[in-house]
Amino acid sequence: MRLVATGLLVAMAALFLLARSQVGPQATWPHPAWPWVLAFSEAAMVGGLADWFAVTALFRRPLGLPIPHTAIIPENKDRIADTMAGFLRDNFLTPQVVARRLKGMNIAEAAGTRLAAPGGITGSRVRAGAAELLAQVLESLDPDRLGNQVRGGLVRQLGKLEVAPLLGGLAETAIADRRHLPIIDLAGALGGPYA
Repeated sequence: MRLVATGLLVAMAALFLLARSQVGPQATWPHPAWPWVLAFSEAAMVGGLADWFAVTALFRRPLGLPIPHTAIIPENKDRIADTMAGFLRDNFLTPQVVARRLKGMNIAEAAGTRLAAPGGITGSRVRAGAAELLAQVLESLDPDRLGNQVRGGLVRQLGKLEVAPLLGGLAETAIADRRHLPIIDLAGALGGPYA
Protein backbone atom coordinates (compact mmCIF):
# COMPACT_ATOMS: atom_id res chain seq x y z
CA MET A 1 0.00 0.00 0.00
CA ARG A 2 2.89 2.31 0.69
CA LEU A 3 4.21 1.78 -2.87
CA VAL A 4 0.74 2.34 -4.36
CA ALA A 5 0.30 5.59 -2.43
CA THR A 6 3.80 6.79 -3.40
CA GLY A 7 3.17 5.82 -7.02
CA LEU A 8 -0.09 7.78 -7.09
CA LEU A 9 1.63 10.82 -5.58
CA VAL A 10 4.39 10.65 -8.25
CA ALA A 11 1.76 10.22 -11.00
CA MET A 12 -0.10 13.32 -9.78
CA ALA A 13 3.19 15.27 -9.70
CA ALA A 14 3.90 14.23 -13.32
CA LEU A 15 0.34 15.16 -14.34
CA PHE A 16 0.78 18.52 -12.57
CA LEU A 17 4.01 19.25 -14.49
CA LEU A 18 2.38 18.24 -17.77
CA ALA A 19 -0.70 20.40 -17.12
CA ARG A 20 1.50 23.30 -16.00
CA SER A 21 3.38 23.16 -19.28
CA GLN A 22 0.08 23.29 -21.22
CA VAL A 23 -1.36 26.28 -19.37
CA GLY A 24 -0.22 29.86 -19.82
CA PRO A 25 1.38 31.91 -22.57
CA GLN A 26 4.14 29.35 -23.31
CA ALA A 27 1.57 26.70 -24.39
CA THR A 28 1.32 26.16 -28.14
CA TRP A 29 -2.03 24.34 -28.17
CA PRO A 30 -4.00 25.65 -25.19
CA HIS A 31 -7.10 23.65 -24.46
CA PRO A 32 -9.83 24.78 -22.02
CA ALA A 33 -9.58 21.47 -20.04
CA TRP A 34 -5.92 21.94 -19.02
CA PRO A 35 -6.66 24.39 -16.17
CA TRP A 36 -9.06 21.82 -14.72
CA VAL A 37 -6.44 19.06 -15.01
CA LEU A 38 -3.91 21.40 -13.38
CA ALA A 39 -6.26 22.12 -10.46
CA PHE A 40 -7.11 18.40 -10.07
CA SER A 41 -3.46 17.30 -9.99
CA GLU A 42 -2.51 20.11 -7.61
CA ALA A 43 -5.35 19.21 -5.21
CA ALA A 44 -4.42 15.53 -5.42
CA MET A 45 -0.77 16.29 -4.54
CA VAL A 46 -1.76 18.54 -1.63
CA GLY A 47 -4.22 15.93 -0.32
CA GLY A 48 -1.69 13.11 -0.68
CA LEU A 49 1.02 15.07 1.14
CA ALA A 50 -1.43 16.08 3.88
CA ASP A 51 -2.52 12.46 4.38
CA TRP A 52 1.10 11.27 4.44
CA PHE A 53 2.04 13.90 7.00
CA ALA A 54 -1.04 13.23 9.18
CA VAL A 55 -0.50 9.47 9.30
CA THR A 56 3.25 9.77 9.73
CA ALA A 57 2.86 12.40 12.45
CA LEU A 58 0.70 10.01 14.49
CA PHE A 59 3.41 7.36 14.78
CA ARG A 60 6.77 9.08 14.31
CA ARG A 61 8.49 12.34 13.45
CA PRO A 62 8.28 13.04 9.68
CA LEU A 63 11.73 13.02 8.11
CA GLY A 64 13.16 12.78 11.65
CA LEU A 65 12.53 16.50 12.26
CA PRO A 66 11.45 17.60 15.77
CA ILE A 67 8.20 19.14 14.54
CA PRO A 68 5.79 19.95 17.40
CA HIS A 69 2.69 17.76 17.71
CA THR A 70 4.22 14.80 15.91
CA ALA A 71 4.93 11.24 17.16
CA ILE A 72 1.67 11.60 19.07
CA ILE A 73 1.02 7.93 19.82
CA PRO A 74 4.52 6.94 21.05
CA GLU A 75 4.78 9.98 23.31
CA ASN A 76 1.27 9.69 24.75
CA LYS A 77 0.61 5.93 24.69
CA ASP A 78 0.27 5.62 28.48
CA ARG A 79 -2.19 8.52 28.68
CA ILE A 80 -4.15 7.17 25.69
CA ALA A 81 -4.30 3.69 27.24
CA ASP A 82 -5.46 5.08 30.59
CA THR A 83 -8.14 7.17 28.89
CA MET A 84 -9.38 4.22 26.82
CA ALA A 85 -9.39 1.95 29.87
CA GLY A 86 -11.41 4.50 31.82
CA PHE A 87 -13.86 4.90 28.95
CA LEU A 88 -14.36 1.14 28.65
CA ARG A 89 -14.70 0.74 32.41
CA ASP A 90 -17.17 3.59 32.79
CA ASN A 91 -19.31 2.85 29.73
CA PHE A 92 -19.11 -0.87 28.96
CA LEU A 93 -18.01 -2.70 32.10
CA THR A 94 -20.48 -1.31 34.60
CA PRO A 95 -22.30 -3.92 36.69
CA GLN A 96 -25.61 -3.05 35.02
CA VAL A 97 -24.26 -3.51 31.47
CA VAL A 98 -22.42 -6.74 32.30
CA ALA A 99 -25.47 -8.15 34.10
CA ARG A 100 -27.71 -7.28 31.15
CA ARG A 101 -25.31 -9.05 28.75
CA LEU A 102 -24.93 -12.13 30.94
CA LYS A 103 -28.62 -12.36 31.82
CA GLY A 104 -29.58 -14.38 28.74
CA MET A 105 -26.46 -16.54 28.70
CA ASN A 106 -26.27 -20.03 30.16
CA ILE A 107 -22.56 -20.79 30.07
CA ALA A 108 -22.89 -24.17 31.80
CA GLU A 109 -25.50 -25.34 29.29
CA ALA A 110 -23.43 -24.12 26.33
CA ALA A 111 -20.30 -25.87 27.65
CA GLY A 112 -22.23 -29.07 28.35
CA THR A 113 -23.80 -29.06 24.89
CA ARG A 114 -20.42 -28.48 23.28
CA LEU A 115 -18.75 -31.25 25.26
CA ALA A 116 -21.61 -33.68 24.62
CA ALA A 117 -21.57 -33.05 20.87
CA PRO A 118 -19.82 -35.66 18.71
CA GLY A 119 -16.22 -34.65 18.39
CA GLY A 120 -16.39 -32.49 21.51
CA ILE A 121 -13.93 -29.63 21.37
CA THR A 122 -11.28 -31.39 19.32
CA GLY A 123 -11.67 -29.02 16.40
CA SER A 124 -11.93 -25.90 18.50
CA ARG A 125 -9.94 -22.91 17.32
CA VAL A 126 -9.59 -21.80 20.93
CA ARG A 127 -8.03 -25.10 21.87
CA ALA A 128 -5.68 -24.98 18.87
CA GLY A 129 -4.69 -21.42 19.70
CA ALA A 130 -4.10 -22.25 23.35
CA ALA A 131 -1.97 -25.24 22.37
CA GLU A 132 0.09 -23.10 20.01
CA LEU A 133 0.54 -20.41 22.66
CA LEU A 134 1.63 -23.00 25.23
CA ALA A 135 4.09 -24.50 22.75
CA GLN A 136 5.60 -21.08 22.03
CA VAL A 137 5.88 -20.27 25.73
CA LEU A 138 7.58 -23.60 26.44
CA GLU A 139 9.97 -23.13 23.51
CA SER A 140 10.96 -19.71 24.80
CA LEU A 141 11.97 -21.05 28.21
CA ASP A 142 15.43 -22.34 29.09
CA PRO A 143 15.15 -26.16 29.01
CA ASP A 144 17.67 -26.81 31.82
CA ARG A 145 16.13 -24.27 34.15
CA LEU A 146 12.60 -25.39 33.26
CA GLY A 147 13.51 -29.05 33.80
CA ASN A 148 14.96 -28.31 37.24
CA GLN A 149 11.92 -26.26 38.22
CA VAL A 150 9.48 -28.92 37.02
CA ARG A 151 11.42 -31.70 38.76
CA GLY A 152 11.57 -29.70 41.98
CA GLY A 153 7.86 -28.89 41.79
CA LEU A 154 6.95 -32.53 41.11
CA VAL A 155 9.06 -33.76 44.01
CA ARG A 156 7.43 -31.22 46.37
CA GLN A 157 3.91 -32.13 45.19
CA LEU A 158 4.58 -35.87 45.41
CA GLY A 159 5.89 -35.36 48.94
CA LYS A 160 2.59 -33.71 49.90
CA LEU A 161 0.47 -36.38 48.22
CA GLU A 162 -1.19 -38.91 50.51
CA VAL A 163 -1.60 -42.02 48.39
CA ALA A 164 -3.41 -44.27 50.90
CA PRO A 165 -6.61 -42.17 51.19
CA LEU A 166 -6.64 -41.73 47.43
CA LEU A 167 -6.35 -45.48 46.77
CA GLY A 168 -8.88 -46.23 49.53
CA GLY A 169 -11.42 -43.88 47.98
CA LEU A 170 -10.78 -45.37 44.55
CA ALA A 171 -11.27 -48.93 45.85
CA GLU A 172 -14.41 -47.91 47.78
CA THR A 173 -15.96 -46.35 44.68
CA ALA A 174 -15.02 -49.37 42.51
CA ILE A 175 -16.58 -51.81 45.00
CA ALA A 176 -19.74 -49.68 45.37
CA ASP A 177 -20.17 -49.67 41.57
CA ARG A 178 -19.27 -53.40 41.40
CA ARG A 179 -16.36 -52.65 39.10
CA HIS A 180 -14.06 -54.95 41.01
CA LEU A 181 -15.83 -58.11 39.81
CA PRO A 182 -14.12 -58.30 36.37
CA ILE A 183 -10.73 -58.13 38.11
CA ILE A 184 -11.67 -60.98 40.42
CA ASP A 185 -13.00 -63.00 37.45
CA LEU A 186 -9.78 -62.38 35.54
CA ALA A 187 -7.65 -63.46 38.49
CA GLY A 188 -9.71 -66.68 38.77
CA ALA A 189 -9.41 -67.36 35.04
CA LEU A 190 -5.65 -66.96 35.13
CA GLY A 191 -5.46 -69.66 37.82
CA GLY A 192 -3.56 -67.73 40.40
CA PRO A 193 -2.41 -69.39 43.64
CA TYR A 194 -5.75 -68.76 45.31
CA ALA A 195 -7.95 -70.07 42.45
